[in-house]
Formats: sequence, C-alpha cells, structure tokens
Amino acid sequence: MNAPGATLARILIVEDSLGVARALHRALGLHQDGLYRVETCDSGESALARLHERHFELLISDYRLPGINGLELLERARQIHADLRTILITAFGSPDVEERARELANAYIPKPFRLQDILRVVERILTEPSTKSPSDTQPADRNRMPLPSPEKRKSAHLIVLASDLDGTLAEEGKVSNETWKVLKQAKIAGITVILVTGRTLDSFVAEGPFAELCEAIVAENGAIVYFPRRETITLPFGHLDPRVLQRLEIMNVPLERGMVIAATVVPHDEAILKALRDSKSSANVEYNRDSVMLLPPGATKGTGLRYALTELGYSLHNVVACGDAENDRSLFEAVEMGVAVANAQPTLKAVADTVLDKPRGEGVQALLLDLLDGRTPYRQPRPNRRLLMGHRASGAPVYLDPFAVVENNIGIFGASNSGKSWLAGLLAEEMLKQDYQMCIIDPEGDYRGLATSPHTLLMGGPEIPLPTVADVINFNEWTNNSLVLDISMYEWGERMAYMLEFLRALRGLRSRRGRPHCFLVDEIQHFCPPEGGILTDMFLDAMKWGGFSVISYRPSQIAPALLDAIDHWLITRLSLPEEIETVTPRLSTFPDGEAALEQLPSLARGQAYLCPNRLRPWMADANLVKFQVGPRTIPHIRHLHKYLRAPLPENKRFYFNTPEGGHTGKSAANLWEFREALTDVPAPSVRLHLQRGDFESWIRGTLHDDELARRLHKLTGHDMSDEALRQTLQEIIVDRYEELETLA
Repeated sequence: MNAPGATLARILIVEDSLGVARALHRALGLHQDGLYRVETCDSGESALARLHERHFELLISDYRLPGINGLELLERARQIHADLRTILITAFGSPDVEERARELANAYIPKPFRLQDILRVVERILTEPSTKSPSDTQPADRNRMPLPSPEKRKSAHLIVLASDLDGTLAEEGKVSNETWKVLKQAKIAGITVILVTGRTLDSFVAEGPFAELCEAIVAENGAIVYFPRRETITLPFGHLDPRVLQRLEIMNVPLERGMVIAATVVPHDEAILKALRDSKSSANVEYNRDSVMLLPPGATKGTGLRYALTELGYSLHNVVACGDAENDRSLFEAVEMGVAVANAQPTLKAVADTVLDKPRGEGVQALLLDLLDGRTPYRQPRPNRRLLMGHRASGAPVYLDPFAVVENNIGIFGASNSGKSWLAGLLAEEMLKQDYQMCIIDPEGDYRGLATSPHTLLMGGPEIPLPTVADVINFNEWTNNSLVLDISMYEWGERMAYMLEFLRALRGLRSRRGRPHCFLVDEIQHFCPPEGGILTDMFLDAMKWGGFSVISYRPSQIAPALLDAIDHWLITRLSLPEEIETVTPRLSTFPDGEAALEQLPSLARGQAYLCPNRLRPWMADANLVKFQVGPRTIPHIRHLHKYLRAPLPENKRFYFNTPEGGHTGKSAANLWEFREALTDVPAPSVRLHLQRGDFESWIRGTLHDDELARRLHKLTGHDMSDEALRQTLQEIIVDRYEELETLA
C-alpha cells in the first residue's frame, strides 16, 4: 500500500543488458512499497524519445549504449528537463569518464554494484533538493555548440553518415579538432557515424577517438568490419586465395598486407591479373589513384557497409556517404546519397549525387550542419531511382523523386471509383521496387494485393491476426521487409486505439533507426476528422518527420491542420462542391490552376493532377502536371484474364434466380457476361444473391478473384435502394474488369 498523499516518482532505466535492466526494474519497482514507477529502454535515442513524451524524476543510464553513450545522453536529457536527476553506471570507467560524470550526474556508480547500494542512492537523490542546473553541468570554457534535437529535425531520413577517411575527413592523415567537434555534435543529435576506409585497422585507430565515435569501422576497403561497442572483428568475405599471394611473392611483386587486403601500385596490376589467371582464382581488384588493392571476391566499400548496416539494424536508404577517390564509387552506388568533397577526383564527382564546395573535413562539417538544421543538399534524382507515375498527354513520363516521398508528406485525394486507390497502390509499388521499407495502414482491406510484392508481409484481416504494436515495431526495426496492416476487422474504436499506440511507439523507432521509410494511410478522414483530437495531434507530430502518404475520398472531412502538413498533392476526379473548395487553395497557386479546377469533375478514371509544393520542388519547373496514371505490376494477376471473356463450362456458370426460387433465364459464363447481365436482372434478384453471398462465393470459388470478392463483400452491410445497389455493383465490376484488362 502507498502512503497517503505519497507521490509516484517516475524512473527511466537505460540499459542494453537485459539481465541488468530486469534486475533494476524489479528491485526499484518493489522498493518503497511501489512508490517508483519504473520504465526501461535499451538505447540513448529511445530514451530521448521517452523524455520528450513524458516527465521523469530520475534517469539511470549505463555508459556504453548502442548509438549515443550514457554521458551524451545525460547531456541531452538535461536540455529536455533541466530538473531531471541522473545516475551513470558503468563497468568501463576511466578518470575522464568519471570526471565528466560527476559534472553531469547526481551520482556515478561503477559496476559491479549491489542492488541495496543503488537503492540507497536512488532514495537519497529523490528526497534531496536538486542542486544541479544546466549551467552547472556545462562550463563556459567548453564552448559547446547548440545541439539540435533529433525530434525537431524535419525528417528521419538521412541519419547515418558513412565517410571515407584520407582525403575526406582527414588531411595528410589527420582529422582536425573542428571536424572532431562537429562529428561529436552530430552523434549526440542522433546521427550514426560509420567510418569506411581502405586503411588497415591498426594504422589509424590510435590517431583519434574513432572507436568511441563510430558504431562500425569498415576497413581494408570493405574486407573487414569492426564493431567497437561489441569489440568484435568480422571478415564478411573471407580471405584471399593463398595461391594468388604465393604467385605474387614468386613474381617479386611488392605487397603491403593487412588482415585480408593485399596492396601494390601501378604497374604491378598486370602481375596481379596474371597471377589470378595462372591460379584460376578470383578476387576483387580496386584502384585508388596509383594504388591497386586485391580483395576477396565481393569485398568493396559498398558491400562492407551493407554488412555493417544489417548488423546494426540500419538501412542503406538512411545513409549519406562522403568520399574523394575511385574506391568510393561502390559506396556511392549503394547508399541513398553520395556526396563528393570539393577535392574529390573528377571520376567520383561525375557519379556523386552532390558535390560540396569545400574540401575534406570542412566539406563534411558543412554537410553535417546542414543535415542537423533539416536541410538536405540539392541533388539531381538518379534516373534508375525515380518513381514512374504515368505519362503526360505528350507521352513524356511523369516521375516522383523518392526524396519527395520520404522527406515530405503526400496527399492523394479523389472521389470513389476515380482511380484514387489505384494511384496510391502504384505509388506504394514503385517505392517497394526501390526497396524502401513501407508500413501500410489499410482500414478497408484495399491494399492486400501489395503483399504479393517481394519482401512484403500482410498481417490482419480475416485470415491472419493483427500483430501487437510491439511486434510491428520490432519487425520494422530488425528486418528490411514492409508491412500491410489490414485493420478492417476491428471496430472503429479499436482501430483508433491501435493507431494511437502505434504512433506513440513510432517516435522512438524513427528517431533511432529512421524506419520505416514511408507510411501509407488510407481513409485518413476517419482518423483525423475536422474537429481534430488526440489522434490528429499524434499524426501531425509524426508527419513532422515526413514520409506519410495519406489517402481520402473526402478531403473536406480532414482536419485542416493535417491538410496544411501535406507537401505534394495527387488529385483524381472530384465532383462535390465542398471537395473542390477544399483543394482550391492549393490548385489556385498555379498559373493554370483555375483551368484544372474546372476539369476536376470531368476527369476520366485514371487521370490525375500532380500538385508539387512550390517551396520544396524536386522537378525543374515545379508546375501543375496533368497525367495519365501508369499501369501497375501486381503479381499473380494474369491468370484472371482468362475469366474476362473465355466461357466457363455450364456447371461453373452463374445462374440468376428470383426471390421465389425460380430461374430468371439469365446466366453468366465469364466476368464480361456477368457485368452485362447485371443491367437486366431484376433488382430483387440482385439483392438476394448479394445478401446470401452468392456473388462472392462464385467469384471467389470459380473465378478465383479474391480481390473482387472482397469488394463485393463490403457492399453487404450498406443500406441502399435497389437501383443504387445495382449501380454500385456494376461500378465495382466495371472497375475490376478494366483493371484486369490493363494488368493482363
């Protein structure tokens, strides 16, 4: 029992050792008759997200953590809550760590410790007045830079820096103090730093705090990956064939050896090629100016980085890479954005997404400061990474830049049966083709077909239980796969509760991993109605990061603040006056916007307008674009084509009956005949078959079209007149028929 009038103290434990975290949680949770409300997390980034969500009286943090370390966490935490009491615990103490801990924390406790001791320290700290302030913990002579909050950065997109060393970070083998300072500030603000170098491990670690700064060091041009926090070294591609090295020694080729790499200089590359031919072996040969490097097959800077990211739980789509020489090309090809410093070789500049106007460390500093301020350097979208959305009347292709999707927010609006859902599905397919991780919130089961895309999993709906939010977060964090969450079987209250829990958990995931890269949320008007509410506020907070695509057939029924958060609009046919009025402010900003507004009610199915944000353009002219939406490539669709016109045998045809049980004389031998028969069959017969599930059973069991059967099933709960029901049914069949014609 709690004492009368007692106040619960919230304690946050940050510990990546599950055993230690459980022991502390159990001990503190039972101490003082339950007056401590204890929460745990396993990284500094997730702790910062918790601190932004709610107030804690005490933070207990380990020193060695994934991402930012405990000292950096304490420094950032005090900027969020100045009165927060803190304890640092560590098994890896040093005089410098202890000195800084005593400046920042209320207590410093080395491991191993007894639980009784830490309980006494916690009780003392929580009962005595707080005497530390931010000014006490940050002496003026440290000249610290302001630290941007990860939660205030515009997006969660480019959160990993992968940088070459010599010629990029370092000049004549040395990294400047100013470059070290900016790198540390970037790490504290939530950017993960990975070094990718051609050097051997023992040749540079001693020159600076690389092991403290970097989550991974990819050395020997990708052949070795070192994880400082785990203190492990891996060789993802194995060793060189010893027969090749023996032949090179016999040929007196001068070689510098690392753990794996063998390097020489031009013109000895001819001897390397001969040794490979003679030994009938293979290897990767890399050039860097006059140097020639011999590596195991498959080893490059790009593949070494990919291995490191997979082990750490990051994606190549979250990486900006910096380099200066030829051997950085594979790095640029692998990552989201390749950035060449001003002193880079012309051949690397030619393949870079961006070329900085400053050399070496100065250039990297400027890049990081831009990223911390939410500014992404200008880049020209790579041709092989553009999203093809359709074609203009002239035949010219219409593309979306993936950065416009993952760094901004997209709104897709159109009336029912206008092609809006097709357009949203096309956008999702194009992003999935580029291996972006998506999370699709599907309130009506309209996007289940996307689960046939590679690396995409369907959860929820009638067949598969919807996972818990914790499982969704773990799935998104530790796999590169995408999710379609079908919440159609939930009541609306349950959907709202699920989404609220999901959005709360999302902040920490995007802060520490930058994933999922994008979200597609259908029927957004149900979650964010005009009057707003807590779920609307949560959506608005999540959309500050960018990466949301929201879909609705009623934009007028969406909270105005959410509409204001949308950067780029895709609009199909709209005919209701209130819907046209809602999109008028956006369209009217374009020179030809008035003409587009007049055409909206008469747009053919499959036609759309692209309305880019003119303040955040990615297209050369950033003008309004009218286009024909392109085809989709949903797998497993061609087998349905045979049911469009080819006649079925008599025992598999559909026969229309009267409510009294007689035969109307109408039957359908394929989907085309079924569509035509609906025009003449009496309305009572149509209603009878629909309510009994006859249409759904025939289409699912005989035509094997689960998607069309699902759409028809949704009609059974609608209250319509006979003619409205017939018309809606015909529209659904016509739409599906046209889809199958297009896809097949």
